[in-house]
Amino acid sequence: CAIVDPVGLSGGLVLCWNNEVQISQVICQQFFIAVEYKMADVASTWGTFVYLSTSNTIRQDQWRDLETAKSLWGDNLYIQGNWNDINSKEDKRGRIPRSESSKAGFRNFTNLMGMEEIRMIGNKFTWCNNRFTEGLVEEKLDRGFASPDWLENHPHAYISTMTKASSDHSMLILHIWDSKSKRKSKFSFDKRWLTRKGVGDIMKAAWNLPQSGTPFFILKEKIKTTRLALLKWSASFKTENQSLIANLSKKLDLLQENRNTTNWENWISSEIELEAAHRSEEIFWLQKANVQWLREGDCNSKFFHSYTMQRRRQNAITRIVTSQNRVCNTHKDIQDHITDFYSELFTSEGSWGGDSILQLIPHSVTSDMNLQLLKTVDEEEIKATLFSLHPEKTPGEDGMTALFYQSFWKIIKPEL
Repeated sequence: CAIVDPVGLSGGLVLCWNNEVQISQVICQQFFIAVEYKMADVASTWGTFVYLSTSNTIRQDQWRDLETAKSLWGDNLYIQGNWNDINSKEDKRGRIPRSESSKAGFRNFTNLMGMEEIRMIGNKFTWCNNRFTEGLVEEKLDRGFASPDWLENHPHAYISTMTKASSDHSMLILHIWDSKSKRKSKFSFDKRWLTRKGVGDIMKAAWNLPQSGTPFFILKEKIKTTRLALLKWSASFKTENQSLIANLSKKLDLLQENRNTTNWENWISSEIELEAAHRSEEIFWLQKANVQWLREGDCNSKFFHSYTMQRRRQNAITRIVTSQNRVCNTHKDIQDHITDFYSELFTSEGSWGGDSILQLIPHSVTSDMNLQLLKTVDEEEIKATLFSLHPEKTPGEDGMTALFYQSFWKIIKPEL
């Protein structure tokens, strides 16, 4: 284990681990212990555990020390512990509220670190002065932060709090493994496919395969067949782009080291190829992030990737408490409960007197309006509606965006 002695009655840290943890480095400072470790199925990680000072002046120095040390810890890291500070008015309950200016320092520090707070389950006020009178004060002094890379590796991570009678601080328990069954990834039409040679031939061949049944069934089967064909075709280059970026970057580094003998044509062609690969990666993550307020080229793929991961974590349903106070925390239990709830909600128990009530409601749709509504829709009207849709917003259940139908309109329009 690693130990940092307290100063008087303040501070002090102890970090222990078992034989399942392989420790590479241990760094002990007056207010933190940082370890580089590896575990089964977990990439090499830096974990830092802090106990910051109650003095604002000393805390500012400690923030600077953490900012400096972060550059040595790499991209896969998390930091948690007692920060002895808050960053919003919601982090304190009781007595006199703190001024906004007094919280600005901690907010600026967390922004500079470029880390995201790990979501917390349980009582968010992790410290209490234990004065159960009018002088009661509760604050969120303990929390954890993680880098984008760490959050990508642990998308379901969370911190739970546990109140200890012997301490004025709650215990923080970091959960990094997902206890729920992994769901099958959902298909989504990849915008980058349109830039690849052969995509039109693959799509046309799959779409033109003979199908039989009702018009709607034929359309559904053609979309399904095309989706499977595109998946099979794209499997060979699914990770090709990232490998290409890594290889071209190494190649350019080597050419730069030997610039006196560099083949400049080779340099220029490699640079153009690398730029195209970066562009392709950016397009992919922009589509995944569904960021409408930025255009392609405004930012890099790292931003879009982080935005996507954050949006997925925010939208994830990790547990549900039923009306019987039963906690559902596995994917199957959550899915079953939601299905049962809405099945019961939308089940009719019969009605009485509906016809007589409907007769009293005046008709809003005239005969002429009804004729217009029943009129056969022509090709130009369908095309105008389709091309008015945003190409990449909200794909349907089949995973096909409007971009797919817009790009292959000439092929698919007979069935549509």
